Amino acid sequence: MPTKEEHIMMVAEKLFAANGYNGTSVRDIATKAKVNVSMISYYFGSKENLLEELFKWRMEEGLNFAKNTLENNELSEIEKIEGFIDNFVNRVQRLRDFFLLVHTQQVIAQNKSIQNFLKDYKVNYIEINQKIVEQGLEKGIFTIRPSYHLLQCTISGTIFNAMHGMKMYKEYLKKHNRDFDEKHYENQYFQEVRDHVKSIVRAMVGYKGQ
Repeated sequence: MPTKEEHIMMVAEKLFAANGYNGTSVRDIATKAKVNVSMISYYFGSKENLLEELFKWRMEEGLNFAKNTLENNELSEIEKIEGFIDNFVNRVQRLRDFFLLVHTQQVIAQNKSIQNFLKDYKVNYIEINQKIVEQGLEKGIFTIRPSYHLLQCTISGTIFNAMHGMKMYKEYLKKHNRDFDEKHYENQYFQEVRDHVKSIVRAMVGYKGQ
């Protein structure tokens, strides 16, 4: 069960994604979360701090998974990278509201603290991928040393673009595929995204295994 703070952040996340940060008031959040405005003030101090805490919370979830994956000696290097991709796609599918906020904050660059969060987390992901690939190169599992910042751009950029294009591609597929399965489209779509990103990354690191 989420804590009271997490519940408030989850409600704010949906409202920020639907109405924009400027279009959402603290009172809107309090009403939807069924709490007093004073409780939001007590936990977060301000709407801006609430947004910052939301970003810290969500970004640390993903980063902790990546760090734990890096340190898991029971996984091979290709399993680590593909586990990271699976988790990333799962989070984008499950937390679409948050990742829409990430995209918005990257475009408008309005909150400097959040810009710094995003920069630090991107660097962390780059360094984690670099460590995994370097270990794979030492063991002969991988044969190509990629540009590590472009490796991360490829992973995150492809997944984000797929998220934003999901509705458009749905209409395209409905028009051109007689066997289109609308009921299972979303899960099938994100599975395709996982497989596609994995195939690109395998080529980038020169992985020849099965």
